[in-house]
Amino acid sequence: MENIRETLLGGQSFSWRDDGDGWYSAVLNDRIYRVSSIEDAASDPFLYDYFDLSYDYEKAREAIAAKDDILRRATEGTGLIRLLKQDHWIVLISFILSQNNNIKRITGLYDRLSRRYGHPVGEGRFSFPCVDEMKGASEEELREIGTGFRAPFILDAIDKASMLDEIEEMPFADAMEALQRIKGVGPKVASCILIFSYQRREGFPMDVWMKKVMREYYPDKDASYFHPYEALSQQYLFSWIRSQS
Repeated sequence: MENIRETLLGGQSFSWRDDGDGWYSAVLNDRIYRVSSIEDAASDPFLYDYFDLSYDYEKAREAIAAKDDILRRATEGTGLIRLLKQDHWIVLISFILSQNNNIKRITGLYDRLSRRYGHPVGEGRFSFPCVDEMKGASEEELREIGTGFRAPFILDAIDKASMLDEIEEMPFADAMEALQRIKGVGPKVASCILIFSYQRREGFPMDVWMKKVMREYYPDKDASYFHPYEALSQQYLFSWIRSQS
């Protein structure tokens, strides 16, 4: 069964809001989108690409579940989830905001950045600011809306945003190295950016939850064990271990 809630609100994206009654909304592509199931995305070209509907996630889920008992429990307990294909800039800033943070606070910072630097799109909603809209930002302003120690990282990302288009053609290791030239972007954040924006399925970010999973269940394994589904396996394990706490 498709778990659209976990796909949208489980830490891949901070654009989506729970509107209640099973509906979710986000400001993307300069408009408000609303979905309640994956079927709502199938007829819209933008959402079709965003939800990566051309990829066989059911086949991948079955292959992941067959690998071992922990992955079987993770896939069965979570339901089918997808890897979203998001805007490079939005994901870069979102995961800079994610450092030493939780989903609720990241979402709040995302909203405050949108209201401060983005533009209205109707219904009291605002777009996430593009690079040009943020070029006038100062460290003081960014700190005022709660970004804290991440403020200078955001400013450096603004200065280096032109590299994002170059990442597309790079081998994974080179892309990881290039992204880490941005202040505040380490291996975990770089890996998240490559998965959730560039569809690099070999990514395997290690946050506190995944370190717990690997320590308790895969002490003698590394990301290569999960090949060719490293990123999707990680997302299932990440979702599952949080649900156990």
